Amino acid sequence: MILAELEKQEKEAYEIYRQWADQLSLLRQTKATELEGYVLRECRDLYLEKAQFRIVFNETTDSSTGYDEVEFLVSMNPGELVKPLVKVASGGELSRLMLGLKVIFNDLQQIDTVIFDEIDAGVSGRVATAIGQKMHKIAKNSQVFSVTHLGQVAACAAQHYLVSKAQGTDATTTTIALLTYPDRVRELSLISTGTDSDHSINAAKELLDTLQAQVSTL
Repeated sequence: MILAELEKQEKEAYEIYRQWADQLSLLRQTKATELEGYVLRECRDLYLEKAQFRIVFNETTDSSTGYDEVEFLVSMNPGELVKPLVKVASGGELSRLMLGLKVIFNDLQQIDTVIFDEIDAGVSGRVATAIGQKMHKIAKNSQVFSVTHLGQVAACAAQHYLVSKAQGTDATTTTIALLTYPDRVRELSLISTGTDSDHSINAAKELLDTLQAQVSTL
């Protein structure tokens, strides 16, 4: 009798669990459709115009968080079937997709500090500019630190710090310095061309002034 009663209680408890798990799964799938739209919008902004993004659900073992197994599938180029993210994205494409996700989740979670360590690796030109602008957008509501070697990204920042290393006979020191406007122009010149010639300085100044004007309107 005791065993039968316990089995009955177990069955009733599991039925309640499945009801809640079903509701949770439905909510997840509804929000997943919204997230797909948000991600594709960010991809367009980052010049991944042909990207596809799908969120698929599979039922797995029951747990305290439900029974859903969720996987992100992407395709970056026309004619390619959507596949798991790790199998299809190049370094530059993955960086841009992850940045787009950061923008979305930062808006939802209100993260205080976001750190990007060369998330712009593998990109250049207008894509680098778009990445810098996205970071600036995140910085409207969060503190953003970005390690970069791209002039376009650095030129979108509100503050520019130079990190330098000096090696002595017995020790190595690292220095971090906040750059003034003239120093910032010079560093952007060195990043872009490796020189600080008059022509390179003028180009760096134009880059900084142009991108600062653009991000001020975001």
